[in-house]
Amino acid sequence: MNLKRYLSFSAPLVIMLFTFAIFISISKIVSNYEQSINNDYSIVVVSTSPLIESKIKELSSINLKEIVYLKREKILNDLQSNLSKGSFELLQKKLPYFYTIHLEQFPTSSLLKQIKIDLKTLSGIKSVETFSKDHDNVYSLLLLIKSITSSLFISIIIFTFLIMSNQVKIWYFEHKERLDIIKLHGGSIYYGAKPIIKTAFISSILSSLFIILIIFFIKGNLHIFFTYEMIQIINTNLNQFTPFEISLVFLISSFLSLVTVFGILLKHRIK
Repeated sequence: MNLKRYLSFSAPLVIMLFTFAIFISISKIVSNYEQSINNDYSIVVVSTSPLIESKIKELSSINLKEIVYLKREKILNDLQSNLSKGSFELLQKKLPYFYTIHLEQFPTSSLLKQIKIDLKTLSGIKSVETFSKDHDNVYSLLLLIKSITSSLFISIIIFTFLIMSNQVKIWYFEHKERLDIIKLHGGSIYYGAKPIIKTAFISSILSSLFIILIIFFIKGNLHIFFTYEMIQIINTNLNQFTPFEISLVFLISSFLSLVTVFGILLKHRIK
């Protein structure tokens, strides 16, 4: 009977903690991918006059990382051999300045539109290319992945709470007479509920240890579960599973178990 009780507590906890581990890993993958995209992403600006960095920093929509000037000399040198002297001199006068603007953070679609509007208010700006179509596709995918993983994790937490609550209720009604006798003699319901509190706590510890072992097993045997290409993306993020995150597994498991037990007991104590 005790083994069955431990399993009834541990099973939903294991599912919840495994989902949490997936949530953490996917969040890291998405975050790293987002940072990688941001490092490669830039806004191209064409201007008739040199850009002043301080003016761009004054724009509230732009969290500027750096401005890179694309040297006109290189462009002119590439074209010089194909142009007459007169045409080349005219091109030197008319050729605009080209810049790439790099941002500190990957911008949202709405922010990108605002950045384009704000940049065009600066004197001398002829054109701003944000590559919004490609940006929107990538950013929408990132948002979808984040939304799915967070929604799944929240749903599993609710599911785990409901399953464990049901187990506590079953235990309570199985031992109601004994608990009533303890209460009649002045004892606390929590004193009488020591077995279920102990079961919940031990189940949370065992579930946490099981999940941590699973995480390290998967980490050491990625080739069994993923292709080589996926391993290149996943491996870095799993190696960054920190002691804090491991302790968080224990904390979440214990907290949810004990809150569920004490919550149900408090409800019946008030009744």
